[in-house]
Amino acid sequence: INTFIYSSVLHEVYSYINKKALRDVLKNTYRQISSGGRIVIRDVVGPENGKDIILLHLNDKDGVLTGDLKALSTYARFFRFVKEFIPRKITFKEKIIGGKQFIELSIQDAYEFISKMNYIDNWKSEMHEEFGFWSFSDWKKELKNAGFDIVAGSRTFKSEYIINRMYKGKARLYKQKGKDLVIIDYPPTNMILAGEKPKI
Repeated sequence: INTFIYSSVLHEVYSYINKKALRDVLKNTYRQISSGGRIVIRDVVGPENGKDIILLHLNDKDGVLTGDLKALSTYARFFRFVKEFIPRKITFKEKIIGGKQFIELSIQDAYEFISKMNYIDNWKSEMHEEFGFWSFSDWKKELKNAGFDIVAGSRTFKSEYIINRMYKGKARLYKQKGKDLVIIDYPPTNMILAGEKPKI
């Protein structure tokens, strides 16, 4: 086999089976692929420095505080997410700064929420899934450990559709620097990562 393409499936392996199963997929792909062949992965990706603490400001005017999931504001939906997210416990603090309500948490946990907050119709299944378990650096390391060389051009990217249609107006990320709040960019939404099996 010359080329394996995994499009938005490997995070499912990690989420519904485990980390070892995902590593096995990468190793088995390497074994099955021909010399000089490639693996191409298009998937979600976690932020670098995922443990960094940030402030998340969520829209509390775009819905109600209690009731049906579809009717909840983005702010209220966060607390539903915290209760129902299965992979791990989400640790956070509520803070009021300058009269505004913020949620203090790791950027990895913030990414898990904002990447899922609009998936109302399949909310229950999404609560099983982790998107940000590996950063791009981690993904490259895992591919190298499986035996692949990283192909030039592999990169993370931000989907304009996701940013403009799903994030903006609902969630904004900040860092606190002294007494000031500084807006920070949304983390990458996806990656395209290619590995090549060294030629014999």
